[in-house]
Amino acid sequence: MFACKNCGGNIIYDIKSQKLVCKQCSASFAPESVTKENDSVDYDYFETTVFTCPQCGAEIMCEDNEASSFCTYCASSTVLTSRISKEKKPDYIIPFEKTKEECIGEFKKITKKAIFAPSELKDAKILNQFKAIYVPYWFYEVNQEGIFRVSGMELQRDAEYSTTYYYDVNGYINGKFEGICRDASYSFSDDLGERIAPFFTERKKKFYPSYLSGFYADISDVESVVYEHEAEELANDVAREVVSMSSCKDEYKDMKIYLSNDEATKQFNTAVSAKRALFPIWFMSFKNEKKVAYMTVNGQTGKAASDFPISKRKFLIGTLLLTLLFFPLAFLTLSLFKQRTAFAALDIALLLSAASYIVYYVQMKILQIKDSGSEDAGRFYQKTKVVYIKNKDKNELLKSYIKQSIIDIVLGLFYVGMMLWEIPFILNITSQGKLFSVGAVSGFFRIILIIGNLILAAIGFIRGGKLKNSAKFYGVLFGALLTVSVLGIELINSTSVLLSIISSVLLCAGAFLTIFDLVLYHNELTTRKPAHLKKRGGDAIAEDINNFSM
Repeated sequence: MFACKNCGGNIIYDIKSQKLVCKQCSASFAPESVTKENDSVDYDYFETTVFTCPQCGAEIMCEDNEASSFCTYCASSTVLTSRISKEKKPDYIIPFEKTKEECIGEFKKITKKAIFAPSELKDAKILNQFKAIYVPYWFYEVNQEGIFRVSGMELQRDAEYSTTYYYDVNGYINGKFEGICRDASYSFSDDLGERIAPFFTERKKKFYPSYLSGFYADISDVESVVYEHEAEELANDVAREVVSMSSCKDEYKDMKIYLSNDEATKQFNTAVSAKRALFPIWFMSFKNEKKVAYMTVNGQTGKAASDFPISKRKFLIGTLLLTLLFFPLAFLTLSLFKQRTAFAALDIALLLSAASYIVYYVQMKILQIKDSGSEDAGRFYQKTKVVYIKNKDKNELLKSYIKQSIIDIVLGLFYVGMMLWEIPFILNITSQGKLFSVGAVSGFFRIILIIGNLILAAIGFIRGGKLKNSAKFYGVLFGALLTVSVLGIELINSTSVLLSIISSVLLCAGAFLTIFDLVLYHNELTTRKPAHLKKRGGDAIAEDINNFSM
């Protein structure tokens, strides 16, 4: 608690005035003018209260007793244990500029677009749970200075020949970059951080503990080495471009500098240093069954982002409404064009089924990446102690991606071809514009497409079984069984109007079960167990606290 110099009351940081304001006498003070006695003695550390949640083990700093009754990360209303601790001082802080009311207003804008998000997220009581929390960030500064000697290359083409010219480029570089920032909290995902970025670092302030009065602050638990390579790569990319442009003359105006990142670091004497910073984020944990989803708003710019879970109730209602709209129209059309419409409806249902399996197949691949945690460098390092380098070698990365995606490319070409082939059958015309009767070609198409759908379903189901952080659902399996039954109908009798209608209904049901399966997977992986959930005994936590250096 920071005491008022006039009356001794509690003073907290006021977002609108950007000053510390006393709750009792309304006196205001500049944050840099208010310190605790212990803070003035030790310039590297400051004394604060650290609260630990007994439910999930999360640790937050706070100068307000309000933290003793609510956990920011798991949304538990519980009594948090507290202790006085000395923490390493950050170098910078970006104070909050957006109030809670402004934060809620910005969040409401993105909820309007999320039509299947739970209705509770529009409830004023739920939205009032947004908390102002300072998230730790690494603030990287990069210096490049010294003499360099690199090679340049230019390719010139004329009507008959291609000629490559090589050049030696010498020079002196003196560059400085700052403001490259990455979050230093294991509990805050890189994805959410990138989606609410950027922060305007030119408005940063020198850190004073009084800025935290009335706010929460997370404790840093990601090492600076995790993101140093990103700052290094960015600086090297800019340096390569600048050197290429400044070296281009009339006679070799298209020359480019080609250097690997490691070579560029050596040539340009790239040196990265990391400083600690606290950035403002409005944060809410929304409980969805046994997990939580994180809602975030940039406390400086108001940019909002969230991993919205899908409301199963809304999804079912939406599907029912579409069904009630589609089937009366289908049966009306069927009554007018009895013979051909049944088969056209079957073809449309088959394409709808194919679309659902394609979406399932693609999304399962995306969910596999999310499940592995490799898209979050902090979590990846926490598990493996290996720095995840996204662009270590772009050529090798491209080759690896093509190799891993060869089955995707083949299946994609197959489905594009099938869709283009089927359009004339659905429209009941040939290229000459004549009516096309149901025949062996159309039946053969359906069988091939059904088999393709079953292959997608099998691969998708296997991928779902490999997810570590999700349960195994069986909607796509039941959908595949319905598709097998349609395949049997087609093989036995592909000319029956009644069986075609039944097959259309079965395919639509299979498509629904497949997409609903995907909804369940989505909810499993967009929500998560609360941060710091690897809960341990109190002795282990206390030992970590004593050995911890921010």
